[in-house]
Amino acid sequence: MLHHLFADAVDTIPGRPALIDDHGGTLTFAELDRYSAALAGWVAAHTDPGDRVAVVADNSVAYGLLYYAVPRAGRILALINQRLDPAEQAGQIAVSDPRILLGDSAYLDVLDFPVPAVGFGSTEWQRALDHSPFSGPTPAEDDPAWLVFTSGSTGAPKGAVHTHRSLTAAVLGTVEGRSVPAGDVYLFPFPMCHIAGYNVLVRHATGSTVLLARQFRPARFVETVNAHRVVSCSLAPTMLHALLAHLESAGATAPVMPTLREIAYGSAAISADLIDRAGALGVDFHQGYGMTETGGNVTFLGPADHRAGGPELLRSAGFPHSGVDVAIDGTGSTGEVLIRGPQVMAGYWPDVVPPANGWLRTGDIGRLDPTGRLWIVDRAKDVIITGGENVSSREVEDVLSTHPDVDAVAVVGVPDEYWGEAICAVVVARAGSRPSPTELEDHVREHLSSFKRPRHVLFVDALPATTNGKVAKDRIRAFARRAVAGAGVVSD
Repeated sequence: MLHHLFADAVDTIPGRPALIDDHGGTLTFAELDRYSAALAGWVAAHTDPGDRVAVVADNSVAYGLLYYAVPRAGRILALINQRLDPAEQAGQIAVSDPRILLGDSAYLDVLDFPVPAVGFGSTEWQRALDHSPFSGPTPAEDDPAWLVFTSGSTGAPKGAVHTHRSLTAAVLGTVEGRSVPAGDVYLFPFPMCHIAGYNVLVRHATGSTVLLARQFRPARFVETVNAHRVVSCSLAPTMLHALLAHLESAGATAPVMPTLREIAYGSAAISADLIDRAGALGVDFHQGYGMTETGGNVTFLGPADHRAGGPELLRSAGFPHSGVDVAIDGTGSTGEVLIRGPQVMAGYWPDVVPPANGWLRTGDIGRLDPTGRLWIVDRAKDVIITGGENVSSREVEDVLSTHPDVDAVAVVGVPDEYWGEAICAVVVARAGSRPSPTELEDHVREHLSSFKRPRHVLFVDALPATTNGKVAKDRIRAFARRAVAGAGVVSD
């Protein structure tokens, strides 16, 4: 069970802080155990086994309690992305069909959904914290625990169902694959609605204190690291880029953050130039490759490879940990990456059909070298990972196609040093018209979250097609990458 991951810490270091947020909230491991049991009791009193309890909120110790409390009660925690606009949030809520909504009042108050909504800090929330501990049957290992949303290639919200078993396997796999040290102080700056939140469980399993940042701000990050003597953290390439730019503009000299020893990153490969610039930080780097459907990372590229590998090796995803199998489905050495192991999701909600023969088709194209190291060659599925956020190309295409001056459009991701991938729209304008890139960006902003806007707009006479009439995304992607690179464009 998820709450068993921190059971050793409760026994050995009960008074050590388990969660600290940037608004003054703190919970020790003993309090994490006590309040999660009380919340589980309250949830059980207001729902039935298997019901969904949704949360939409910024990072906080209250959110961290729900990670454990809802599954502890045998219910499913549905993680709703607070960065989406209310209409998009409503889509995720409709799919999960929760019995209760929990979270920050700022988000709950604008959602019109016919279920009870309880805001953190409300009288009812306090009653939940004071409730008698959960005394029902212990959930089974294969009972669903989290429902985590990922952008699918169709643009429709898809919820990956993770069980106590799959999340625990993901946690223990990362502890092994990344050689996570015990008892340090870890800073987590990503939204807790993402699967990246499993890192909170990873650190609790090793008895570490987790600092929860609501937003990443470089200056605030430096202050927090030094104030709490942070040893390790996770950053997206965008965050690292912004941090270095801040330090460089401030003329900072080493040691700026003397306690920081490790930075883990994912979502996109990191450039050799960025690693070189980050050398002044004096930290080790860890890369992880995984996705929502795998509950976390399945392969790891460690510090030794970052120090000695050079630009080429940095494009590798590293080696899988011992708990998973990685295979390539293709006629040659290159093909679709397949993942099998206990940390793979149970299936997509609501059907929850396990992957065929236990193998998850990632949609990524890759290869395994003779040493067993995984290399990602290309992303076959039309999901763009920009700034750590997953964006479906289809949903951006659907919005752009409603613009009166757009005849046809294809959206792809192009490499970007800052964002990891930048959204690029390849547009065929209607005859006699020529919308400006800014006009199209603003059109997307009006309908979708700001981070989903295209950062590059290219105009063509026609979109290439396959022999069966489908848009040839591979050719468009290659064209867009050449065009952006050739123009030396830097996204804003």
